[in-house]
Amino acid sequence: MDPGHGGADWGATRDMRMEKADNLGLSNAIGRELSRLGQRVNYTRQTDVFIPLQERANMANNAGANLFVSVHRNAAENPAANGFEIFISPNANQQTRNCANAVLNRVNALGIFANRGVKEGNFVVLNSTRMPAMLIEYGFISNPQDNARLDQNFDRIVTATVQGIQDCLGGTTTTPPPVTPPVAPPPTSGLTGRISTTGGALNVRSAPNTGAAVLGTLPNGSTVNILGEQNGWFRINFGGRDGWISGSFVNLGGTGTISTAGGNLNMRSAPNASASIITTIPNGTVIPITGISGDFYQTNFGGRTGFVAQNFVSV
Repeated sequence: MDPGHGGADWGATRDMRMEKADNLGLSNAIGRELSRLGQRVNYTRQTDVFIPLQERANMANNAGANLFVSVHRNAAENPAANGFEIFISPNANQQTRNCANAVLNRVNALGIFANRGVKEGNFVVLNSTRMPAMLIEYGFISNPQDNARLDQNFDRIVTATVQGIQDCLGGTTTTPPPVTPPVAPPPTSGLTGRISTTGGALNVRSAPNTGAAVLGTLPNGSTVNILGEQNGWFRINFGGRDGWISGSFVNLGGTGTISTAGGNLNMRSAPNASASIITTIPNGTVIPITGISGDFYQTNFGGRTGFVAQNFVSV
């Protein structure tokens, strides 16, 4: 599974909505369901990081994958452009074409998106992979109606995609008996937060913005496991899929341990690598985590508040 874009590469955007986040949510949900059905699933990314295109293809090749599925949202200057389509390489063999049509037919049978068909495209991830590969465009992020179609029918779209992939791989789409294979536990990070609202509950949304569909609510005082952060929103596991809650209503709790190859880790005045260094924290030090901003944790050390890179903190 290859969720397109990531990190500093946002992909297409509309208002506060970013393609990279939609891609990640879809990819993780599809992968979880495939794993539940007994498929071995690898990912090019499962967090908000940037992975070069050729490296994505190399990861799939090195894993010996049987199928490569790149997940994207489309965009156009014309806001009326809409629909679902799949790209394959111009040099694709018949097996690849059959796989793309299997997924296309399953999703289009839902009657949610307009059918834009299977098309050919010279994309690195399609031309450099050594297995059947497809790039799926789940509607246009530049079209409000397509965004609503995706949000309101997310689970059905994921299920249809999984069915198409199973058709392609020759697997079954029948729901297996409980615990055969075992259902993977929800992901955890070791970083927790407590819901703190002035009202009764906090909305959980399908994407990190107030315009995204509401998946459900969490009561005030609930404890959640934080899986990531994006523009002030926290990613959580909600009913087996990715959900997003506003960080403004979450009090973080938990600690992390500085883990560097060298001796000390820089604590900076702002959440970026070019910000001034306030002090350094010795390797192995346990620090409180009081906030998240991009790829940095906010912490307190030596009576001062600053930011440290997440890559060097084990939580």
